[in-house]
Amino acid sequence: MALTQNKAAWLGAAKHYTHNNTKRFPAYGKQLMEQRLAGQVPPNSVVVAFEWSIGRMFPRIVLAEPVPFGNLELRYLAGLDVMLAYRDKDASRVPELAQAILRVNPRSLLAFAMDVPKNTVLKNLAGEVML
Repeated sequence: MALTQNKAAWLGAAKHYTHNNTKRFPAYGKQLMEQRLAGQVPPNSVVVAFEWSIGRMFPRIVLAEPVPFGNLELRYLAGLDVMLAYRDKDASRVPELAQAILRVNPRSLLAFAMDVPKNTVLKNLAGEVML
C-alpha cells in the first residue's frame, strides 16, 4: 500500500500521539504505531483478533484479554484496510470493537467470522460505513 493512501487520516490520528499516552496498546499495537510513525505502511490488511491463533501470517493486533475498547490505542489503524477476524464465541464483542476501530477512520473494515460463513463489510473502500 502506498504511503499516500489516506495519508490525511493517518496524519490526523498520529498528530496527537505521545509516548506517555494513557490509552493501552493491544498486543503488537505499539510496534504498528512505531512503524507508522516511521512512515511505514503494512503491505497487507491488518488483522484484529481476539485469539493468538488467528491472523499469524498478517500484520495484526490481538485482544486476548477483555479490556474496554475505549481504552485501547488504535490510531495506527487509520487509513489501513482492517480485517476483524473472530470466532462465534466472541461475536457479541464485535460491534463495540468495530465502533472503536471506525473512530480512527480505517480505509476499510471487514468483519470475518471464522466458524460461520458470515462476512460483514463495515466500511467499504468508498468510505461508506455500514454499521
